[in-house]
Amino acid sequence: RIVVAVNLSASQLSQPSLVDTVADILRETGLPPALLELELTESALMEDPEQANDVLRRLKALGLRLAIDDFGTGYSSLAYLSQFPVDQLKIDRSFVEQVGSDAASEAISTSVIALAHQMGLRVIAEGVESEAQLAFLGRHGCDEIQGYYFSAPIPASAFAVLLGSGRLLVASETPETARTLLIVDDEPAVLAMMTLALDGQGYRVLTARSAREALALMASNTVQVIVTDQRMPEMGGAELLQRVGARYPDTLRIVLSGYADTEHLRAAVSSGEIYKFFTKPWDEAHLRKQVDDAFRHQAARAAARRAHDKTASPLPSLPASTGESG
Repeated sequence: RIVVAVNLSASQLSQPSLVDTVADILRETGLPPALLELELTESALMEDPEQANDVLRRLKALGLRLAIDDFGTGYSSLAYLSQFPVDQLKIDRSFVEQVGSDAASEAISTSVIALAHQMGLRVIAEGVESEAQLAFLGRHGCDEIQGYYFSAPIPASAFAVLLGSGRLLVASETPETARTLLIVDDEPAVLAMMTLALDGQGYRVLTARSAREALALMASNTVQVIVTDQRMPEMGGAELLQRVGARYPDTLRIVLSGYADTEHLRAAVSSGEIYKFFTKPWDEAHLRKQVDDAFRHQAARAAARRAHDKTASPLPSLPASTGESG
C-alpha cells in the first residue's frame, strides 16, 4: 500500500474549517484515511500547542496518520510532544547530512530515534544521500528514510514507473557479530604493511588514510577495534581516539607511535583513554596476538555494558592493560 504525505502549514493548522475540509476530500476521493498522512512542523505545532492538540485529535479521529516534520529544529516541550496523537517523527536533514562528521548531529539523530521508539512512534530520516548515512541510521534502528540516495523528486508519471519497477532499497549489511578492525594511517606503505600483517585472521579489516575518513567508516560500520597512527595531519591519533571513545565507548582503541610519545601514551593507557599502544617498527606475530586479545577484551567489556544496561546495576570492573607493547 502507498501512503500519501501532505504538508500542512501553521496557517492551515489554525483554520477552523481544516478538519471538515480534510473529511470532505476523503469522502469525495474515496481515499482510505489510513493512506493519508498529514505532516506538520514542530514549530507550527508549538505556536499554540493546546489548539494544535485539539485539531490533531479531531484529524486523528478521521482515521488518518500524523507526523511531526523537521523534528529537532524547534523548541517543543516533551510534555506537549507526548500528548500529541502523532504516529511518527521525521529527523531534520540538517542532522542527517552531518552524520559521520559531527558528534552532536549523530547524538541528536540517535536520541530522536530512541525517544520516538520509547513513545511508540516510527522514525523517518530526511535528506539521506549516502550509503554511510543509510548504514548509520540502520544501525540505530531508524524505520524509514527519504532522500536522494533512493530517488530525487520526480513527477507523477515517473513515480508511477518507479512503483511499477519494483525497485527496492537494500542497505549493505555486515552481521553485528562479525569482528571488524579499522586501521588508520596516512602513509600508504604503512597502511599496506599493517593490512597484510592483520588480514586473514578471522576478522574484517577496514582501512582509512585520515581521521575524517575513519570517523565516516565508523558511522556506517560496527567496529570493535581501531588501530591508529599517532602522528597524522589535520587530526592526530590521540584526538581521533578521544572522539571515538565519546561516540563508540565499546570500541577498543590502540595507538601506533614512535618512541618519543611513549610517556604520554603510558599515561593514556593508565587513565583508560586507550587500551594499548605499539611502537614502530612492530613484530607481526606479537601485533596479531595483541589485536586478537583486544577483540576478546572488547567482547567481554561490551557484554558487561549490556548487562549493566539491562539491570541498571554498577558496571563490573574489567582488568585494564597498563603497559605498552612494541
